[in-house]
Amino acid sequence: MNNRYGWQLYHWHIEISAKCTLKCPRCPRTELPATAWSNKEFTLEEFSQSFTPEFITKNVKRFTFCGDIGDPIYCRDFLKICRYIKKILPTCHIFVITNGSYKKSEWWHELAGILNHYDTVNFSVDGYDSVTNNLYRVNSNWQSIQSGMHIMGHKSDAHVIWASIFFRFNQDHQKEITELAKHNNCDAIQWTKSTKFASKYGIYGPYDYLEPRNEYISTTSRYQRHVVKLTNRIQPISDYMNMNIKLYKQTSAVGNILPLCMVGNRGMYLSADGTLHPCSWTSFPYESMSDGKKTIEYKDNFFAKHRHELSVKTNTLENVLNHDLWEKLFNSWKKSPWVECSLKCKKDIVDYDYAVGYETN
Repeated sequence: MNNRYGWQLYHWHIEISAKCTLKCPRCPRTELPATAWSNKEFTLEEFSQSFTPEFITKNVKRFTFCGDIGDPIYCRDFLKICRYIKKILPTCHIFVITNGSYKKSEWWHELAGILNHYDTVNFSVDGYDSVTNNLYRVNSNWQSIQSGMHIMGHKSDAHVIWASIFFRFNQDHQKEITELAKHNNCDAIQWTKSTKFASKYGIYGPYDYLEPRNEYISTTSRYQRHVVKLTNRIQPISDYMNMNIKLYKQTSAVGNILPLCMVGNRGMYLSADGTLHPCSWTSFPYESMSDGKKTIEYKDNFFAKHRHELSVKTNTLENVLNHDLWEKLFNSWKKSPWVECSLKCKKDIVDYDYAVGYETN
């Protein structure tokens, strides 16, 4: 495929479904209740039209299935799509990020049979029992989560991660969570320090019932993650990690921006409606965003204006990748960066391990 702008094509981050059963209080789906959220998703046919066997074989090393507002396991064709990928390229790294609620054991057994030792399932679970988990993952189902995690941990060759965000209710219960993760045969625990608390954003104050102690809050404008290994299993994914390292070393800062969309740890991002973004950070669905110097309204967002031209559901993937509109992005780095880029890719907060992808997305 002709790749006019030099995008990395080996890692794709896809919101394969915009559907979700949860009502997490810091999710756009809950924070913007008046917004008419779509229940769009990718069908196997739509997915295979963009990601042909030839394209996957020649280019792809990893698919990350995770949404801004949706959960990938609620895509009706999810199992079919995973099976399609593995039939073409068994060594492809499928990385699934899910809450894991409401799927029956039969479904998890089927997924366990499709995925192999190249793959990862990341369960986003913040509590240590049904009550505490529902304090943030509102409307989740603890029993089905634990069942799915246990099946994947014991019956699948995939790498299984228990991923928790630090909150007031779990900051002092890391031991209990760790013991549950071990019981489910998880390979690691991922602890995340978030930014979405009252001390960072006044909209959550004056009293933020979720905010943990300061030591468990991110010190930057984005999350900070730490992974603790629980087993000695190693995934054979070093080839594209090495590619990340090579690209990172070759990527130069443009003004105050070190563009991580040129490095494969973030992944080119496709939203559930098919719109292509350089990364998931640029797909923000909020009414406005500010970096302290300027504010952009969502209606004026680049992708809100050009969704039709940049959608793989109305155009070919190659045409979208090579569209003239991307010149605006590259020019903005030199003159006036997009708010999203200046917030997330400031060169002074891009650390080496994060850039090359040793932290999970």
